[in-house]
Amino acid sequence: MGRERRREEQEHEARYRQLVELAPDAILIHDGERIVLANAAAVHLAGATRQDQVVGLPVSTFLEPPYLKAVQSQLLGSGSQAALAPPVRDTFRRFDGAGVEVEVRAIAFMDRGRPAVHLVIRDISERLAAERRLRQVEERLQQTQRIEALGSLAGGVAHEINNMMSVVLGFSELLLRDPDLPAARLSDLRHIARAAGRAATITGELLSFSRRSFSEPRVVDLGAVVRDAEPILRRVLGESHRVAVSAVASSHVRIDPRQLDQVIVNLALNARDAMPAGGTLTVRVEETELDDGVTSAGGAPVPAGRYGLLRVRDTGVGMDRATQVRIFEPFFTTKPVGEGTGLGLAAAYGIVKQNGGYITVASAPGDGAEFSLYLPVVPETEGVERAGGPPPVREDARAAARTILVVEDEEGVRAVAARTLELHGFRILEATQGADALDVVGRHGAPDLVLTDVIMPVMGGAELAGHLRGRWPALPILFMSGSAAADLIRQGALDGAAVAIHKPFTPDALVRGVAAALGQQRR
Repeated sequence: MGRERRREEQEHEARYRQLVELAPDAILIHDGERIVLANAAAVHLAGATRQDQVVGLPVSTFLEPPYLKAVQSQLLGSGSQAALAPPVRDTFRRFDGAGVEVEVRAIAFMDRGRPAVHLVIRDISERLAAERRLRQVEERLQQTQRIEALGSLAGGVAHEINNMMSVVLGFSELLLRDPDLPAARLSDLRHIARAAGRAATITGELLSFSRRSFSEPRVVDLGAVVRDAEPILRRVLGESHRVAVSAVASSHVRIDPRQLDQVIVNLALNARDAMPAGGTLTVRVEETELDDGVTSAGGAPVPAGRYGLLRVRDTGVGMDRATQVRIFEPFFTTKPVGEGTGLGLAAAYGIVKQNGGYITVASAPGDGAEFSLYLPVVPETEGVERAGGPPPVREDARAAARTILVVEDEEGVRAVAARTLELHGFRILEATQGADALDVVGRHGAPDLVLTDVIMPVMGGAELAGHLRGRWPALPILFMSGSAAADLIRQGALDGAAVAIHKPFTPDALVRGVAAALGQQRR
């Protein structure tokens, strides 16, 4: 009977050891001082190859969990078997010195009359890494949503202000040309015009951030644009800063060159402010084949592909992570009150996005900052498009007694456009929105040109154009908008062949636009 009992105990112990050995989690049993059992998973976790490399060592070789003594004290005090302690997070130290994040569950029990602790150790490093990646994705999504919301708000505000600035700038210039204006009022009027111009610049940067700015993208040589900008960069930074430009790469990208100049200058201004005691600005153009895994500012992944890469690096004070997360938000600035608007980097971000590119930043306190712009390379079959200056105002356009229908729901914008064109010899008809314009042409017949806003109540400019061209297919129509033509095309407010003039416009810009539209009709 005794032998049978011992055989059963031995079989029971063998089954127990087999279960322990096959367990996926690491298991250690120790007697309070030394490890008396280690399964295969524990040997692997420790970085050993044999159990005898682990058995016999103090448990503190791998763990120093503060709860172990408490568990043993509890056991000795209560005498209860299988007292279960709550799982805790710890770091398991391997033989090679590496630390592995683990979760440890301790079970105290009596082993042949002596207290012992059964440790179940689970490697949770992959789970924690996945949780961290998930948090990063959530943070990037929140950042993207925040920037998108700010963009919508900024774009809406800027669009409304642009209408006001069209009125202020337009009438200011008309008054400055008035020979009957008293000389004592000239200085006051110039101050008004300068302030309005500054406000128009700020709204332009807001529209750039929101990707609604007026844009005329074409294929350009990225290296050539940067080389042409070098003299401007030297003037912007001044003699106390060094400028190093390396732009031998010839990458053809599609972007509005004026907007690209704006981005380069804004980054240079940001670098200058980050180097108050002087330093070096390095601008480099490369062409790169990008794999997956790069994340742009705002959290969007940069798709794999070939890019023209513009790097702008300074040796300034650098930024911490919290600052980097917010630098592309409009009006965010680390400068004292009154020094800068906090719109330069926001505008750069919006311009790059509007032109199908991506921007990243790398920085650390005391280590300067590097901004990288990724612009998709266009196929070699698309050649570089040369820029043409604004068409001159033709004398026959100024003197022509032609009829122009001005359609605009903002009374001030409509008034300044009508006054400007009347002074250049045009006959003007006016309408407040599309439906009114149809009534006007019903009474007066087709005009020589229609100048219309795009977004209006009841009937917008695109719908009006559809009605008019249904009757007069060759009728020239010139659209006015404070938003980018590409943005209006995406919204369905314009078609791809539309001609647009950007608000706020000067009287000369308006007349040039009208002359170009009429000249295009003649051709």
